[in-house]
Amino acid sequence: MNYNFQDRIDEYLLHGDTMSEEDKAQFLKEIEEDAEKKEQYEFTKNVKQAIISRGEKLKAMTEFQKEMKSHHHRKTWLWISSIAAVLVIGFFAINPLFVENSPTDNVRGDENDVFDMTVPTDSINNDSISTDTVTLLHE
Repeated sequence: MNYNFQDRIDEYLLHGDTMSEEDKAQFLKEIEEDAEKKEQYEFTKNVKQAIISRGEKLKAMTEFQKEMKSHHHRKTWLWISSIAAVLVIGFFAINPLFVENSPTDNVRGDENDVFDMTVPTDSINNDSISTDTVTLLHE
């Protein structure tokens, strides 16, 4: 392995934009004329591409893991809220089956307590049931 040439390969691959056009042309001519140098250049270029590819894959895997972790939390909350909704709906659907409701639940006292009243005698004369109020109003 030619270490001086390896430095030139690294300079071309890593800092090719800062090299002069003359140095670039000289480098490319040299790798076209020497098969061993071309092989060394191709190997170095493939290693560089593999490192870049590996870095991109690691970055993509990290992003995927973050997304999956976030998705897992959302899925967990969806399950918890679904179970809570089922319990609440079940409570309101099943609870009336076990609670006895009587039509007189809203009435105070016994059945006959509402009607056990003494009516003042003077109110009987003014009671609209005992007199015909329609004819009284037209007279």
